[in-house]
Amino acid sequence: MKPAAICFFDLDGTLLMSDSEVAQSSVMALEALRAKNIMPIIATGRTLCEIEHVLASTGMTSVIAMNGQYVMYDGQAVYTNPIDVAEIRTLHQGAKSQGVEMAFYTEAKIRGTAQNEVMEKHYRYLGEAPPEVDGALYLKEPVYMLLLLLEKGDDYFPDRFPYFQFVRNTPFSNDVVPTGGSKARGIAKLLEVMDFGDVPTYAFGDGMNDLEMFEVVDHAIAMENAVPALKEKAEFITTDNNSDGIEKGLQLCGLL
Repeated sequence: MKPAAICFFDLDGTLLMSDSEVAQSSVMALEALRAKNIMPIIATGRTLCEIEHVLASTGMTSVIAMNGQYVMYDGQAVYTNPIDVAEIRTLHQGAKSQGVEMAFYTEAKIRGTAQNEVMEKHYRYLGEAPPEVDGALYLKEPVYMLLLLLEKGDDYFPDRFPYFQFVRNTPFSNDVVPTGGSKARGIAKLLEVMDFGDVPTYAFGDGMNDLEMFEVVDHAIAMENAVPALKEKAEFITTDNNSDGIEKGLQLCGLL
């Protein structure tokens, strides 16, 4: 059945509170959406193995993962865009020359090129343990997203590696996907594949990697804790991610 509407939710700083859990008010709000034939979908930079607890606690089965590189609808993959192996190798060599470690994201796992302080800081920031080390993972299975682990020095990479686009998403990392890849592209692919082009769309977010998503949905809702650039794109601004912002935002935009 075609949904009456689709609502996309970023995770960190949006659907997740600061303790990386989903508020009970949000769980109940998502149940209320489904009862009205409104499909809630996660839109995140994370991969599936990082969000198992979110899927379990919310009952959600659809995900725009790894910034649009992997799209799952109702438990089934409907679009995937693995990164070219030769391009990963080139970036890996460039990062190594700058003393920058990387992380490789597949459908089911994350592996780092090495352990270091910035790697530790990044995953602590996300409330996760640092990944195991396997610098050759990209040679063995499809990789959909990369992370550059760095606190400064971002300017070195974009001009030297035009195949990729780099978005700073935490104080300790850049999300890296092929140029043109984004949550917005993942959303567009989902709507195309599922023939949902006429379904009203909504999105909640807080970060720079939500900017393009806000531009392709019909209604954009920014969290109070969102970056200023995202608030400027929003139709509505709700309370922060620790103050029932999802429930209140859904009320603001008329879905509840």
